[in-house]
Amino acid sequence: MQRSRTGILAAAILTVLATSIPAAVSAQEMSALTRGSENMQVLGHLPLGPALNTSDMDVEQEMSRPYAYVGRMTYGGEGVKGMDIISIEDPSHPEILYEWRIEDQELHLGLGGMDVKHFKWNDRYYVIQSLQFRQGGPDSDLGDVVLDVTGLPDPASVEEVARIREPSLRGGFHNIFVYKHSNGRVYLFATVSGPYANVYDLGTLIEEGQENAFAGQVPVPDGDPNRSGYHDFYVAYHPDTDQDRFYG
Repeated sequence: MQRSRTGILAAAILTVLATSIPAAVSAQEMSALTRGSENMQVLGHLPLGPALNTSDMDVEQEMSRPYAYVGRMTYGGEGVKGMDIISIEDPSHPEILYEWRIEDQELHLGLGGMDVKHFKWNDRYYVIQSLQFRQGGPDSDLGDVVLDVTGLPDPASVEEVARIREPSLRGGFHNIFVYKHSNGRVYLFATVSGPYANVYDLGTLIEEGQENAFAGQVPVPDGDPNRSGYHDFYVAYHPDTDQDRFYG
């Protein structure tokens, strides 16, 4: 009998919680500044255009460089193709410092800007924006663009320094990951339209161009016919084995 009473009491408590939570939420007027849970606070809001026209974002980690990078894509016929660089020095008033756009926007087919990552090489700062364009328009072989952003917040100092193209792997790079290897080199891991991830040496790309920047491929494991390629991945140093490990 005691077990039955306990079960009834628990069910009653759950019922009260389930009915009271929606009422509390509906009592709050939702806006861009009130979204989220009670343990998070929205400090600022910067509208960037129509719905679903932003893809991924990345934020620099040095306190002296309060910059966020946002991929911009066209979805449902709306939006632009490129990347925005945003200052979050004043979190309550974020502002756009620089807008990079692929040339001839209306001629490019596909989403545009996808994943975005920042990195550092030889005391200079860079951001790399992955891109996806379909065949039938220009640049279907273009995987990403690299910008030198060392001189931020001065927008005039931003300079495009490299592009990666793969004519035999059309469709661009959907997701990317930048990793500083234990050998000191900085590598880009990129999804491609094949059963592997391409790896590029970003230092070589910047200093010598793409010709010698290709560093290798990480194949999809054998034995599963449903694995046509990678969608996303992570690379990190594993101290117990003294190895640089790829997780895909």
